[in-house]
Amino acid sequence: MLIKGLLALGLIGAGLLPAAPSAAASLDWKPCQDGQPVECARLKVPLDYADPGKGQTELLVARTPARDQAHKLGVLTFNPGGPGGAGASMLAAGVAADLFGPELLDRFDVVSFDPRGTGGSSQLDCGPVLRPGVPVFPRTKAQYDELVAASRSLGEACLAKNGELMRHLDTRTAARDLDSIRAALGVRKLSYFGPSYGSYLGTTYAQLFPHRIDRMMLDGIVDHAQGSTGFVLSEAREMERGFDRMAVWCAKTPACALHGQNVGKVYDAVVRRADRKPLPAGGGTVNGDQIRMALPMFLSTLGDPAGPWSALTSALAKAAAGDGSGFVGGSYVGYPESAYAAVSCMDFPGEFRGYADVRTRLALAKAVAPRVGAAVEGWVMAAACSGWPIPPSNPWKPTPIADAPPVLIMNNTHDPATPLAGAVSLQRQIRGSRLLVSDTYGHTSWFNSECARGHATTYFLTGKLPARGTSC
Repeated sequence: MLIKGLLALGLIGAGLLPAAPSAAASLDWKPCQDGQPVECARLKVPLDYADPGKGQTELLVARTPARDQAHKLGVLTFNPGGPGGAGASMLAAGVAADLFGPELLDRFDVVSFDPRGTGGSSQLDCGPVLRPGVPVFPRTKAQYDELVAASRSLGEACLAKNGELMRHLDTRTAARDLDSIRAALGVRKLSYFGPSYGSYLGTTYAQLFPHRIDRMMLDGIVDHAQGSTGFVLSEAREMERGFDRMAVWCAKTPACALHGQNVGKVYDAVVRRADRKPLPAGGGTVNGDQIRMALPMFLSTLGDPAGPWSALTSALAKAAAGDGSGFVGGSYVGYPESAYAAVSCMDFPGEFRGYADVRTRLALAKAVAPRVGAAVEGWVMAAACSGWPIPPSNPWKPTPIADAPPVLIMNNTHDPATPLAGAVSLQRQIRGSRLLVSDTYGHTSWFNSECARGHATTYFLTGKLPARGTSC
């Protein structure tokens, strides 16, 4: 759910009691970089909002001021996905023009932050999410035990290194951080754009602070009601279709490195070979699980899929010749963002009940996606959290919202990372929301559909949802 490049049923735990407004603080804005219009500031927030006496942590916040200040519509905040997407660092790098059209940059102060544990905020650095060499898809009880032990070892080492910060990285805390930023900005309400995992952060904010929202657009929906198994199976179906689309593209495209070959058979042969003996890859090796777990990276495309598909087929062609270097750095095995696992284990735990449960889930995934199986991002989260030492603070459950302003929800018909079913479910959970569906391929509508971008831009500028039945 990461935009690459560019729970106990107690009422308080379920977010059904209103959250207290965040205390106001001030932001001392300074240029992030010389010669850039982007401004940066640091904001100290409670480490634990339930017990502010535990201390504070620091957030990096960045903003691109509206170019037409005389006609400014307010503050547009965004989270780029993840978990772990560092939005302030992205703005500081000057990517606002690539993310937002000129109409929004003219009329809104665009603001984002690096969530705690990421980027320029309090940093969490504990090693890769899934360690190379540790089984990701256990075939035996011993392999399952190895996976659980590796997860527990990473979590315990990270906990020893980062203490209380590790215990307060969940999405509900990030939503409270967002409201602390709103208070520090001195505005009563904010607008919000949340693609991918950012859709769940936005949903959580809307549940906690419904009256602090002006306009909210959620895109590429992560539905917290579906559970770990449901998420894996829905992704598996759509990822399999994405692989098939790539194969059709390759058959029609002479420039494809596997043009004239059966892409599926080449992939199957490569992973079988790498399972038997890891392939040389520069100064190291890659195994079958590393290649499988590259599929979510390459198939969940932003914009024209030809580039990622070309990179994947080229990597497969090299691997078929014995060189696995095309998969180095392009797999969730070895993915270095520790906050990704830490947040996922709080909000999206796999909740494995032992090896028999894992074996059943893997068989279900193979039944709906014979080639891809469970090689999807939902399984990354489940495997990474299989032995996590900190109990989930907010496990899978619906997020009903009754009194927020009208929310725009967008999703593609063919999104391998966040399938359409999640958006349909979330639309039912948020009273008065509207779902705009784009009949297109790729992760999120904003980055893959000019039509959807147009409707979303109009919504942010006017506050009016697209008419019922509108689609792209």
